[in-house]
Amino acid sequence: MTQRTRWFAPIALASLGSMVLAGCGTSQAAAKSSTGPVSLTFEEGVQSPQTQTYLQKQIAAFEKSHPGIHISMQNYGAADSELPKLESAVAAHDPPNLLWIAPAYTGQFASSDAIVEAQKYFKSTNFQASSIFSGLLQTGEYQGKVWTMPFDANDLGVYYNKKLFAKAGITTPPATWTQFLADAKKLTSNGTYGFEMPIGNQEWTVWIWETLLWQAGGHLLNSSQTKVAFDSPAGIKALEFWNTLMKDHVATFGPLNDSYQLGAFESGKVAMTINGPWNVAALQQQHAVSYGAFPLPKDKIAATNIGGESLFIFNTTPAQDKAAFLFAKYVTTPAFQIGYDTGSGYLPVSKTAQDSAQYQAYLKKNPFINVFVKAMAVGKARPPIPAYPQISADIGNAIENTLYGRMSATAALHQASVQAQQALDASS
Repeated sequence: MTQRTRWFAPIALASLGSMVLAGCGTSQAAAKSSTGPVSLTFEEGVQSPQTQTYLQKQIAAFEKSHPGIHISMQNYGAADSELPKLESAVAAHDPPNLLWIAPAYTGQFASSDAIVEAQKYFKSTNFQASSIFSGLLQTGEYQGKVWTMPFDANDLGVYYNKKLFAKAGITTPPATWTQFLADAKKLTSNGTYGFEMPIGNQEWTVWIWETLLWQAGGHLLNSSQTKVAFDSPAGIKALEFWNTLMKDHVATFGPLNDSYQLGAFESGKVAMTINGPWNVAALQQQHAVSYGAFPLPKDKIAATNIGGESLFIFNTTPAQDKAAFLFAKYVTTPAFQIGYDTGSGYLPVSKTAQDSAQYQAYLKKNPFINVFVKAMAVGKARPPIPAYPQISADIGNAIENTLYGRMSATAALHQASVQAQQALDASS
């Protein structure tokens, strides 16, 4: 997750699969000569004008070092609006060469033969895969191969209002669920709630809830990814924990599917909210709240959810496919990553970028960001399988049914597991 990428509807993705199969191998791009300059289209959804400017400069630097390659960058806005455009482009046999979007769609596109396997270029281009954080490469894996390349990274932590913490006599941020609940009670008074609860059946809410499932020792799927596993004592405990915060009236719902928005936090109406490092610029620009961040509290173990975007290389021509990979490789280098991360709040995808003197100096000046950097060590990745969007939607419905009081956590998760298993079986 980022500045902000939302998720495609599962039904629409299913229709995309058949269109991709019809379109691959016969694109307008395939009719172009394999000799001479190579032109690439790069579609992305970066929201920040500052980051957009940086990307343009880096593309120019890449083109200078690769004079035979030209990249045309096109911003699609929100990912929700990208799907219809992508469907039309695939139907017209003219998909973009590069797409910047959530890596959990890897299996959906790879299973439809829409994208190129990135891993096949590793050896011929001398790409050092070991320099990338392993969890990030795993977000782009499907059937044992790496299909997509990490572009940026982030994870989740808790923003907190330092003034409200001091007023409540809390000197140390909570490290466990028990402490979190106790502190939320202390912070709730006079119209201010201790915690802003994410709500909605879309991926933002599910992405956060998955961290609780892992913290309680649970799993989304079994090790072979053939059976759903969230309908478990750990899953029930994770959902009941959120339900307890609501029942005890120490949490209030955030905007539906949009609780990454900072309105309630910046206005002082909530003392804690779960969010990521991408909002650091917005926090720095406001002066109403003295803010800080701390790692997500744990139950049995510590865990956060790895987010960010990846580059998908769509099947066009061999020359364009390889040129697209070369740009994807360039994006992972310190030359690109350090400036991109220090300007956007994203986290480095490579160890070399994170360990560089320049980035370490940045972290010393920005301890807020360092909280999220350190959390990457306990980061987990969502399974990039074709059925994941539907599984996520089913879990999202279970969360809503429980927090709105329609069903118990046990019944809601069982219902979701039956539906999710059907989706998993249908995709295998």
